[in-house]
Amino acid sequence: MGDTLIDEPTDLSVRLATVFSQMTRVRTFRLMNSAERGPWPALLKAVFTTPSLTCLEIWESPWRRPEEKFTIEALELPQNYSSLQRFVYRVPFSDCFPRESKSYGRRDRVQGSVELSNLRVLASLICDSVEVLELPAELAFLLTHITYPKLRVFSVQGHEPLQLAEWAEILRSARQLREVHLQTPIGFTEWSKTSSNWIESNSIPTAPVPQTHSDDLIMRGLSNLESLTISNPLDPGKELFFQFLPYANLRTFSLKAFPPLSALGARWSGIHSQVLTSSEILCILKGIQLINLSTFEVSYSVDAEDGVMLSHISSSFPSLEKLEIHRYRSLAKYNSEYDPLVSMPDALATATNLQHLMLNLDFPERPYWRDDNLNPERYKVFHGFLESQVASPFTGAIPSLKTLGILCHDAFSSYWDTWEVSKTRKLVSRPPHAMSN
Repeated sequence: MGDTLIDEPTDLSVRLATVFSQMTRVRTFRLMNSAERGPWPALLKAVFTTPSLTCLEIWESPWRRPEEKFTIEALELPQNYSSLQRFVYRVPFSDCFPRESKSYGRRDRVQGSVELSNLRVLASLICDSVEVLELPAELAFLLTHITYPKLRVFSVQGHEPLQLAEWAEILRSARQLREVHLQTPIGFTEWSKTSSNWIESNSIPTAPVPQTHSDDLIMRGLSNLESLTISNPLDPGKELFFQFLPYANLRTFSLKAFPPLSALGARWSGIHSQVLTSSEILCILKGIQLINLSTFEVSYSVDAEDGVMLSHISSSFPSLEKLEIHRYRSLAKYNSEYDPLVSMPDALATATNLQHLMLNLDFPERPYWRDDNLNPERYKVFHGFLESQVASPFTGAIPSLKTLGILCHDAFSSYWDTWEVSKTRKLVSRPPHAMSN
């Protein structure tokens, strides 16, 4: 659903309640881009009557106004009534403050309080069954007093005020956790007074956790972690992951910037991402041993340690099968043989198990249209350059490689141009697929 709704549509709610109860095969309900209001009680009640529903997703459809606040009684559902296994409230940022404000992207007191109240109602209903949970980072730790015994995947997006004590509480309440995804932009050095006040006023006091016990909680919570995403690893509070993480179990590790810099058409392109240099990434990787890592994703800006960092990835992750690199640079105005790009295949040559390689190389001369009606000749020339001058050297240097993708762009979106590598090491072009976060 993507309609803009100002007042609660009573007639629609009645009809949906009748229809949903008969949809025996529907497992996922997603409300998208309802800019004027979030899901109202009658709609949620109707959704919960869907017999086989296991997934509820709310994308960019926030509750904004005080009159949108509801109680558990308004939903007319029994306590802990839910079979939901996946709940997503994907509203990472807000337009409460103007773009030029230091608080751009943050929630104000009104929206934050309404969202938090409604999320607490829903969390109390789904906490016993939910296995996958995604929340805005600003609100997530205010819901950690609720226990999630089956939670396996926990994701947050947006600006975050998370510190060690809050993480200990999250990990304490989710003993089955296997994946943690922290997608946050560059940290704020100054919070707006409005933002910090509503967060403090909505916090639920909890008993203080002794430091040694807090460390034990973190160790237990991370002991079985298999996938970790940290988009802003140098922010305060993140070091605890590197300090306590049992690396033997980790299979997927991501240091991709958020929001993604290269996603054309992204709604929150005005939010500043934190992109570390090659040297900073290398420093992080040298401090950890990821002997069983099979998937690694990274965003970085080129500096003098570019080749060294890539060589470290290649030689230090013996089980690596999939690698996604977002490499940003200010070194070239034109694509040429003198660009440092030419050293990348050799730097990755010792990755003997690498099968899938995805590359965003930030080409300065890239065309933004692949539509044949708009720019056919330029796109064909550029695609030929990608295949012969970029993709081919990687397939020659990495014998184990099976697929290779290079990020390209339409007028309003980004996508991966992909090739399969045949048994004779020839490149076979495949249909492009969209870039995801």
